[in-house]
Amino acid sequence: MSRKRSTHRGNQRGMALVLALMAISFLVALTVQLFSTVNWQMQAAGNMGDSIQLDAMTRSALNLARAALFADQKENTFDSLHDGWHTLDQERIAGIMGTGRLTIAVEDLSGRLQVNALVYSGKNPAQKRQHEDRQRKLWEDFLTSGMFAMEDSEKASALVDALYDWIDKGDEELLNGAESSYYQGLNPPYSAHNGPVSYPEELLLIRGMTPELFYGSDKYLSLARFITVAGSDGRINLNSAPPELIRYLAPGIDDEAATKLVEFRQEKVNRDALATPGWYSMVSSFPGDVVINEALLTTKSQYFLVKATADNGGVARTGTGVVFRNDNGEQQLLSWEVR
Repeated sequence: MSRKRSTHRGNQRGMALVLALMAISFLVALTVQLFSTVNWQMQAAGNMGDSIQLDAMTRSALNLARAALFADQKENTFDSLHDGWHTLDQERIAGIMGTGRLTIAVEDLSGRLQVNALVYSGKNPAQKRQHEDRQRKLWEDFLTSGMFAMEDSEKASALVDALYDWIDKGDEELLNGAESSYYQGLNPPYSAHNGPVSYPEELLLIRGMTPELFYGSDKYLSLARFITVAGSDGRINLNSAPPELIRYLAPGIDDEAATKLVEFRQEKVNRDALATPGWYSMVSSFPGDVVINEALLTTKSQYFLVKATADNGGVARTGTGVVFRNDNGEQQLLSWEVR
């Protein structure tokens, strides 16, 4: 009898020990989880603080860029890559910001091909036809240059038709265009914008625009690099346009001639000569019989892309936005996004 009691008591002590070990294991696990949660919350709070600081830095960079754009307009009446907004002193900016690293880049969007210029925004019928014919030819020549993933001139013409229909307010389709009747048949269905393109990626919704054409590939350039949804007058700033686009501003401009123009505008001694669009005719070795339509050119810019990246301890945030600057010096921030 005593042996049974002893065995029973032993079993009870063994069970109690197991329960105690289980309780200790549970408490240890709970403690580890608690510390892990607190550590995650502290880290998240730290990261949130870093993000707030970095966002403030990018916003400050935007204000610096806007100040440079304002100061430049007080200095001269034309825009080139010699201006202060393009030659910001990055070391001085870093010194102002103190801790962390900040870089600012301002790009002249007026040196790009304007998507919304395909549709004339004025009311003069004669000017409408001239404007749209001029823009169509420029687009088709550029698309079929061999630099982009565009099969042939027929595909290029069809894409321009579709772009026109997307922007034009009417519902009548061009020969190879597309209106809402086409897009409603897709999965998922959607309607044509029938208004100006709002953001570059919107072009991917348009019939004939492929990701390879828009983004480029190992074989082809990205069309997105050369276009903008800002502006609609169709005028391109010759002082900031890339050589790939300059090549198609008029027949007779080959790669060598485009390179000559770029080299001329890069020389500081030629800065004042860049005030008027006709400066290209002064460039030595540029074909004397080549005349660029004045309706395609300007030396004044109104739309600028601002990109600011703030980095602190390996955590980085980048702000990207578009600034509109009119002739009287007033500015408007059209978009601003921080990632």
